Amino acid sequence: MSIGLYRRRIAATVVQLAKDDPVLVKEVIARLRESGEIEVGDLVYLDRIADRWIRIAEGNDKAGASAHP
Repeated sequence: MSIGLYRRRIAATVVQLAKDDPVLVKEVIARLRESGEIEVGDLVYLDRIADRWIRIAEGNDKAGASAHP
């Protein structure tokens, strides 16, 4: 397997994790930043994906709550 293909697969897996469990992803990124293992600007793209999926989940929760009075 080439390095490029391997990296794409890893990236796709991480993005999927950000969609499946965005809160976990945000917590891990925060811990890595706090410990100094990554720079403040690292993983911003992944952080934004997690934020987006958190907003989607919150919107779904609100829509579900309003559908059942």
